[in-house]
Order: sequence, then C-alpha cells, then structure tokens
Amino acid sequence: MKRILTTLVVALGMAAAVTPSATAADTAWVLKTQYLTSNPNGGADSCTESRRIYLGKGSYNWGLRIGGNQWVTRDMALGSGWYRWQSCLNPEYGDYIHTSTLVPETAGWDPAATSRSSVVSSSGSHTWGSFLDPRF
Repeated sequence: MKRILTTLVVALGMAAAVTPSATAADTAWVLKTQYLTSNPNGGADSCTESRRIYLGKGSYNWGLRIGGNQWVTRDMALGSGWYRWQSCLNPEYGDYIHTSTLVPETAGWDPAATSRSSVVSSSGSHTWGSFLDPRF
C-alpha cells in the first residue's frame, strides 16, 4: 500500500510540474441586448451599465460589437488601475453611432473613447457593446 501511495504522490507531483502556471488574461465585455430597428430615425441614446474594472498595465485591442459583427477600433496601452467603462448607442438617420468610453480613476490620466457607425441589417433583438482584449 505504501508503494502505491508513493507512486501516486510522485505522479501527481510530475503532473503539477508540467501544468502551466500563468495564463493570458481573458477578454472583458460590456454588453446589452435590446430591440434595434434596421432603419432608425434618431432618438435617445441607449447605454450599457457602467462597469468598474481593474486593468493590468499593457496593450489592449479595444473594439465594438453589434449583433454578429465586431471590430477592433483602437489599439492602446493602458496603465494598471481602476477604470469606469461604458458603451452607448445613438440612433441616427439610417444607422447607429456606437461609442465606448474608458475613464481612469487615477488622477491626471486622460479618459479615452472609441467610436464608429454601425448598420443593423434586420430589426430585432441584438446584443451590442464593447470589448477589451489584452495583448499580453
């Protein structure tokens, strides 16, 4: 019995030695699902919940998503710290202006934004928002 336990402990130790100790950070999202019309005629902005997020120092792809489409709209370097993050959709005449803002809580750091116009091909329930994809 002692020999079986020794073999098991050695095998587990070897398995732990080959397990990666660090993984890349996951992509973060702020999303909202709502009814969108394919041909808006203006109206009030709609925004995701504001999210407080801690981001590590490094380079990020920042992008926007609407329905099944997503685009990297900005590549940026960020310092470590807490941020407030939100996306808004402003219906224009025939399309939507999609804007995402990132406001650092660190005094003296500038806020950032990314934006693009988006077209919804068919009216219905769509998920939209923005993402931050760490490149480290």
